[in-house]
Amino acid sequence: MLDEPIPLSTGYPEPVELRRLGTADADAFARHVAADERHLGEHLPWPEVTNTPEGAADWLGKYERQEDGRVLVGGAWSGDELIGGALLLHYDATYANVELGVWVVSAAEGTGVASAACRELIRVARDDLRAQRIEWQAAVDNTRSRRLAEKLGFTHEGSLRSIYELRGRRHSIDVLSLIGEEIDQAVARG
Repeated sequence: MLDEPIPLSTGYPEPVELRRLGTADADAFARHVAADERHLGEHLPWPEVTNTPEGAADWLGKYERQEDGRVLVGGAWSGDELIGGALLLHYDATYANVELGVWVVSAAEGTGVASAACRELIRVARDDLRAQRIEWQAAVDNTRSRRLAEKLGFTHEGSLRSIYELRGRRHSIDVLSLIGEEIDQAVARG
């Protein structure tokens, strides 16, 4: 899965490719997070623990070892600069379910980097994991994330109220999904 870099078709001013991230990328990942931590941490919990090389190595290592259903984290690179990425987590092989997540730095918002990275990981989920359900979770107030999911073909299933706490505040999430043939349609649109 994602053994070779994949060029992404985006509106970013420079070429972008998706590459698998691992502990060897911890320094670059930590710099990437620290440089835009306020933006990345607005809706995500992991930026506050991945803004150092040690924290990044620990977090990336969990994906390398595929701990707790973590499958893959891919970084969107423009040259030597990490500008975002996408990941597959909460994989359940018995039921062929997996969750898709994505992030981009402020400078890459609106350039198609997030959608291109997601399309590639949707393809990986279907082809390599034989996923029958791909789930997307977004904080209710993260309207950009929900719009992206819907653009990719995800269907809103409902909201989970007050499901997690981030920096002392309770948050609700929207749950969206692609199932069965919807996944194939999303791959074909890519």
